[in-house]
Amino acid sequence: MLDDPMVLILMYFVLPVWLIAGFADWLCHRATHIESTTGAKESLIHLLMFAEVGIPLLAAMFLEVNALVVAVMIVTFFVHEATAMWDVRYATTARTVSPI
Repeated sequence: MLDDPMVLILMYFVLPVWLIAGFADWLCHRATHIESTTGAKESLIHLLMFAEVGIPLLAAMFLEVNALVVAVMIVTFFVHEATAMWDVRYATTARTVSPI
């Protein structure tokens, strides 16, 4: 399994980049004091996005990566992006959201 180039790219490039992006997002939220602005509702949206990332992550870790797993990853990516747009739309009602 680890000699398959697709698995190597997913495990050692895509997933780490995804985790780094999530950590950077957390740092940005920490800097804008999410707890005193948008609060629990935005935190629940983030839990939803965490689940949307967790599904493909767990699939890549525990299942043989095939066309179905890649399709699940693609679908959850777009669902995650839609949820992120909802998150930003909600967050901008209570605080300033900047690119950095």
